[in-house]
Amino acid sequence: MNALSLSGWTTCVVGSLLWLYGYFVTGTTPSLFDWASHTPTWVSEFIPNLEAEMGLLVMCVGSWPLFLSALRKRWIG
Repeated sequence: MNALSLSGWTTCVVGSLLWLYGYFVTGTTPSLFDWASHTPTWVSEFIPNLEAEMGLLVMCVGSWPLFLSALRKRWIG
C-alpha cells in the first residue's frame, strides 16, 4: 500500500467517524445548507447537522487519493 492510498483511507475513516458523531449526537450546530427544504427527507435525516455535513465532505475528499492511486496503478502499472 503506497502513501497515497494510506492517506486516502485515513481521511475516509476520519470522515466516517466525524459523520457518525454528527449523526448520533443531536443538539449541535445546524448545517450550512438547508437540506430539508432542497432535498428529499431521507437526505436531510442523513445529514442532520454541521458535523455530519463536514464528515461527509471529508469522506468525499478522502476518496480522491484512492481514485488517483487506482488510476495510477492502472495506467502506469
